[in-house]
Amino acid sequence: MKRENHNDLWRDFPKTATEFEARFATEADCRAYWIEARWGGQPACARCEGTRVWTIREGTTFECADCGHQTSLTSGTVLEKTRKPFKMWFRAVFEISTRRTGISAKDLQRIMGFGSYETAWTWLHKLRAAMVRSDSGPLGPFVQLDEALVGGKGGPHKELVLVAAEVNGRVRLAHADNNDAGTLKHFADRQIAAGTQVATDGHAGYNKESLGKRPHDAVVQTKQERRDNDTLQACHWTVSLLKRWLLGTHAGAVKPKHLQAYLDEFAFRHNRRKTNGTVRIAARVIEQLVAHAPLPRRKIIDETRRCRWFGSIQGHWPELTG
Repeated sequence: MKRENHNDLWRDFPKTATEFEARFATEADCRAYWIEARWGGQPACARCEGTRVWTIREGTTFECADCGHQTSLTSGTVLEKTRKPFKMWFRAVFEISTRRTGISAKDLQRIMGFGSYETAWTWLHKLRAAMVRSDSGPLGPFVQLDEALVGGKGGPHKELVLVAAEVNGRVRLAHADNNDAGTLKHFADRQIAAGTQVATDGHAGYNKESLGKRPHDAVVQTKQERRDNDTLQACHWTVSLLKRWLLGTHAGAVKPKHLQAYLDEFAFRHNRRKTNGTVRIAARVIEQLVAHAPLPRRKIIDETRRCRWFGSIQGHWPELTG
């Protein structure tokens, strides 16, 4: 779907909870918006891309008049093979994207009336996958770079997170095994624009090998100096909010294997904190649900890798949330 159509949907999307409830009051309302987001309002055959189609199975599927192929509304998307109505999915999108603190699987289970915690957990992970936008530009022109330990009790049980933050702007977060120069280089090359002025602490891993030709200010500060004028304040504020969120919303019960998904969710919402009409953030999630490949529960459990942005077995380096 063309970006112009996405922008039109964004401008027309409800800005408040009351408007959201009125706009998506029925299953037909939700289906119509889904069709607009996926096909620009004109459904097309998944096989021949023909637009001469009619609805069957109570509006959940289209049959092509040219080749006879049947295309489900959700086929090829994150919601493929779902048995739940769109209205429930839209409500889940609303809950995870518009709350400043997100929502836990246990709370989503209670709100949606799911019979099991596993269902709510799977839904939230599918929505988190839709919060990763591959078309977001790198950070710049002034970026702070740091690392932090989150979760667990005591050093051996904590996980390392790399943090890149624009001053009063966007952030990127990555779960990493270590903070050596090689790991930092992969992170910087993919998340920080060339020519960006980078500020760091005195860690030796921040050097010409990891940062390349980017102008670099390495500042070592005492506690008093940080209180007076913290060079990495944007990073430190981000980490503080991240830790509060993991502990408050999720009670610290985030497994290292899935930590990156939670970092993606946090960064997605944090980067849109100044959106005019918070509910509109849900529109971006729905756009990505349409564009993202199917993600069955078994794949979430079996194929998720710890620190998956680094050293993936395929040699592929996905982008982080923008």
